[in-house]
Amino acid sequence: MKYILTEEHVQIPEKIEITQKSKIVKVKGPRGELSKNFRHSALDIQISKKVNKKTNVAKSRVSVRMWQSYRKQRCQVNSVASQIRNMIRGVTTGYKFKMVLAYAHFPIIINLLDDGKTIEIKNFLGEKIIRTIRCLPGVKITRNESEEKNVLTLQGNDLNNVSLTCALIHQACAVKNKDIRQFLDGIYVSEKRLEI
Repeated sequence: MKYILTEEHVQIPEKIEITQKSKIVKVKGPRGELSKNFRHSALDIQISKKVNKKTNVAKSRVSVRMWQSYRKQRCQVNSVASQIRNMIRGVTTGYKFKMVLAYAHFPIIINLLDDGKTIEIKNFLGEKIIRTIRCLPGVKITRNESEEKNVLTLQGNDLNNVSLTCALIHQACAVKNKDIRQFLDGIYVSEKRLEI
């Protein structure tokens, strides 16, 4: 069965500027600018302004619409709207993830290079291999040994890039050919929150 219209609305807060041209959405806010390409999905994205006649206050919103879609295609509307909401949160508050270094025998040695844009992992399970991971654009890694020992902090405006960088670091330290219930060594995400 086809659904005639599926739509989702995202309210645009003050101090946020959103532009859309041929399904490329740009969000500008106090912390910077983010842009995402939604050309892969067959839907309409429109930005509209409504003026309340009583209070004379203009409210703007992004409307994501899909016409004549099947049930499985309709989920794209909510996904695109969620991506736009995440972009708005990113340029207003930003995202902050914390990762914990867990080891039993061999202490993991971490070196931050290029002003926190590249990370080197040494001595994982006593191996001599140096694992080097470059952060995705807009992500910065910091480490404060005086406050929290063995904790990395990843910060950025784009939720996708911050979480994917965490995944790259975690996957670089995946334990191979051993029982992972017993060998718990690795670097794990311990906290996810909005940076304020």
